[in-house]
Amino acid sequence: FHDLMNTAGGLNGLLSILKVGAAPEEAHELINKSEQASQIILEEIMSYRQLRAAENGDIQVKIEKIDAVDFLRIAVNRISFHEVGKYKRTEIVENPANISFETDRLLLQRVLINLLKNALEATETDGVVRVSVHEINDKIVFSIMNNGVIPEDVRMQIFQRSFSTKDKNRGLGTYSVKLITENYLKGKVSFISNETEGTIFKVELNKSWQEIPG
Repeated sequence: FHDLMNTAGGLNGLLSILKVGAAPEEAHELINKSEQASQIILEEIMSYRQLRAAENGDIQVKIEKIDAVDFLRIAVNRISFHEVGKYKRTEIVENPANISFETDRLLLQRVLINLLKNALEATETDGVVRVSVHEINDKIVFSIMNNGVIPEDVRMQIFQRSFSTKDKNRGLGTYSVKLITENYLKGKVSFISNETEGTIFKVELNKSWQEIPG
C-alpha cells in the first residue's frame, strides 16, 4: 500500500490547509485535488481487493461490446490525474478507425491502468508514454510503449507475484495484469524491452468472446 499511504498523506495535507483557511481560488483548486486523491485511494483499495478475488477464482466476468478507441481514450484520461502522470504525457498514436470487440470492461480497464502506471513510473519528467490499439485478423492488440529499458534480470521475474524494483509492497502490477488477462479475459500479455525499441507491453484479446474456447 505504498502508493495508497502516500496519496492518503497528501490528502490529509490538503484537508489541513482547507481547515486553516485558503483564498477562494486556492480552495477550489485544493478541493479538486482532494477529490482526485480520494478517487485514487478508492481505486487502490478496489484494485487490491480485485486481485485477491482473482487469485481465489471469485471474479464473475461480465462481457459487453466495447469501442476500442473510446475505451483507450478513457484509460489515458484517467491515468492523467494520477500522481505518476505528473509532468509527463500519455499519447494515443496511430489513431485507427473505430474497432469494436467483446470483453469485460472493468477488468480490461484495470489491466491497462496498471500497465500505464508502470510505463509512467519508468518515464522521465517531460517524457512521453505512447499507447495504441490495432485490429490484427480476429484479434485486438493494445500496446503501451515507453523509452526505458528493463534490465535482463528484472525481465525474467517481471510477472512474479511480489517481484518489484521499488519495494516489497509494490510488486503486484504486472502480476495482476497477467493473472486477469490470461485467467479471466482469455487473452495474452507479452513485452519486449531493448535499447532500440524501448519497452513495449502488449495485451492481445479475441474480438469475439463467443469464439474463445473454454
